[in-house]
Amino acid sequence: MVIHWLGRFLRLATWLGLAGFGLYIALRATGRTPANFSQWRALIERLPMHTASEWIANIGIGVHFLAGMILVLAWPILFSARIRAEHRLVHRWTGRVYVSAALLAGGGGLSFILGHGAYVPAASVAFGIWGALMMSSAVMAFVHARARRFSQHRAWAIRLFALVLGSWLFDLEFRAWKDLAGGVGIGSGDTMGPFDHAILYLFFVPNLLVAECCIRNLHRPSRWPAAFRWPARLLLAAAALVFAYAIIVVSATQGGKYGKHLLSLFAG
Repeated sequence: MVIHWLGRFLRLATWLGLAGFGLYIALRATGRTPANFSQWRALIERLPMHTASEWIANIGIGVHFLAGMILVLAWPILFSARIRAEHRLVHRWTGRVYVSAALLAGGGGLSFILGHGAYVPAASVAFGIWGALMMSSAVMAFVHARARRFSQHRAWAIRLFALVLGSWLFDLEFRAWKDLAGGVGIGSGDTMGPFDHAILYLFFVPNLLVAECCIRNLHRPSRWPAAFRWPARLLLAAAALVFAYAIIVVSATQGGKYGKHLLSLFAG
């Protein structure tokens, strides 16, 4: 019963958090978030770009934002069992759009990395791996769907969604660690600390491990030894509280990365 209610809580928190994140991406893509708009301001404002790398980086990051908005907002349609059972055509076309968006988001991000680079070389490597994995998962999900291997299709769709969650979890994990752990290991200025290096992989590798666990135990009842049940419940409850805290602080406060932009929509 406890696990059931914690699961429902986490599902609701994810729905609300991703909705806020999707809206933030929409604001970012349209220039409503000036501090995060500089990466493709030259393209939108038709400023001169003198090198091919500038063109590639600007177009790439713009495509990344726009396609990412689809990835974040369209998943409830794709994962709805009711739509999948009763409206197969809707599910099929949503899946095609989703796969296309994943390829565009991954390709756009990789284009930006090649043309401009992330904030440090280590981030370029990590984000490049993440983007390549996302594109590969999208291709595999599509290939298995076309071949009507639906079990494998579902597995790759779960992996794809786990990777899509990464860009959102990056911000949540960073803020939670900064607030609740005192920012231990976070560098200052241009200096990277141990946590800055760790989060380059923590934002997507654990997601994939959880996804693999879910895929391999999808149709198996979970049986925990009695001695581990309550510790597991307490650990999950603690994780849920940290998760909820990070979503609220990041998305619904003036000091949050998304919140300072989202709240401005409702001001005055």
